[in-house]
Amino acid sequence: MAREIPVMKQARLLIAKWVTTALFLCLSANFAGAQDISASRVRLNRDRGLQILSTIKDIMKTEYYDSKFHGLDLDQHVKETKARIKELDTAPQIFTAIAQFLLDFNDSHTWYLPPDRINQVEYGFSMQMIGNACRVVEVKPGGNAEKQGLKVGEDLSDISGYSPRRNSLWAVIYLLYSLDPRPELTLSVIGLDGHTRQMLIPARLVTPDDRKRESNRRKEMEKQRPELKSKPYKCQEVNSGLIACKLYSFSVETSVIDKMMKEVGDHEKMILDLRGNEGGHLLTESHLTGYFFDHDVKIGSEIRREKTIERIAKSRKAKAFNGKLVVLVDSRSASASEVFARVMQIEKRAQVVGDTSAGAVMTSVTYPLDLNVMLGARESVYGWMSITIGDLVMSDGQRLEGTGVVPDLINVPSGQSLAEKSDPTLAFAASLCGAHLSEAEAGKFYFIARVPEKGDEDEKDDN
Repeated sequence: MAREIPVMKQARLLIAKWVTTALFLCLSANFAGAQDISASRVRLNRDRGLQILSTIKDIMKTEYYDSKFHGLDLDQHVKETKARIKELDTAPQIFTAIAQFLLDFNDSHTWYLPPDRINQVEYGFSMQMIGNACRVVEVKPGGNAEKQGLKVGEDLSDISGYSPRRNSLWAVIYLLYSLDPRPELTLSVIGLDGHTRQMLIPARLVTPDDRKRESNRRKEMEKQRPELKSKPYKCQEVNSGLIACKLYSFSVETSVIDKMMKEVGDHEKMILDLRGNEGGHLLTESHLTGYFFDHDVKIGSEIRREKTIERIAKSRKAKAFNGKLVVLVDSRSASASEVFARVMQIEKRAQVVGDTSAGAVMTSVTYPLDLNVMLGARESVYGWMSITIGDLVMSDGQRLEGTGVVPDLINVPSGQSLAEKSDPTLAFAASLCGAHLSEAEAGKFYFIARVPEKGDEDEKDDN
């Protein structure tokens, strides 16, 4: 049995607890707890679960990067999971057992995503680990969380019986949104005044018609206010010598990186904000890395089943930026973001500032688990599987998986900062570049908070 990294061990135990104690929801997402279902439905659920497991086994055998499966006996593991599926009745129970099957392989990029529900669940808020605190970072205007009094900047010490931690919050989110959405959440909330209160947040069911209406409303809003449109990046000048750029994802073409760096232009200093950037294309990451060196740089060695690939970032030579660089990361910076930041540390090319990153650094591909999707269907009735095909060892011989990038300088927003929509981390990064930018002014860049929309408190105050 392979040694378990703490994040996977705790998440596996969390899911194991959930599958035995939760009141599971029907696949249609009608909020009904575990109930009597027909024998034919039970057979259908089990047969589908066994088919999913069989398909996953075949993919693992041929595609998983470690042919020894971290010491797990694949056939025995499948046999045990089959036996478990045959004792379960509902789709969410079976999906959770399949999720746990993959979680046992102990890496961040091998996981199961169940088929889409007709109706989706919305709790009306977002949370994130900031330091050791699970903090509310967004509350939807008019949503159920706002109606119950939840506020940005408050901390959550308990979520429906589970204590969120840096190494397990992602598992809680995985359960609540993908495996077993709940009709309501019970929260223990630590307010900005330090007092704890209990809160019940009813979930909202979002139907296909709801999604269509909201999409149309969003399009109309963006016509009136183009600044609300989603963009792959945005750059804002701090002063004539310093520019700050926010890159939201590496899942973009290299031409997007070229456009961003063209905006950087002749500035002598740059802040590159990768907070919340969950990664994306390896080619894009390598392309961006090449913009900060006048020579080719080794990123690391990608270990695959049959070979090892040396990953090299090619210098952009005359187009390379040779000025001062500060890189911002947080607990949601993952994959390509972490690799980029760590290369900058290893090569002593930049200061990395913020919070410890996610520690989710593998190369993966995603497969639909039924033939219909492969033949052109839009949705999968069996779900999807992400599978790791490569492990990365950095040029210093170390791995980031399960550990993440530890910033050179730790700087994270307080609950009060989030509530005030200020950005102390960006302001601090500016000071490292010799510029003065107040926390409130940095917040107006909207690098960590969204641009205010109609109905937000900021707009109300402006009227």
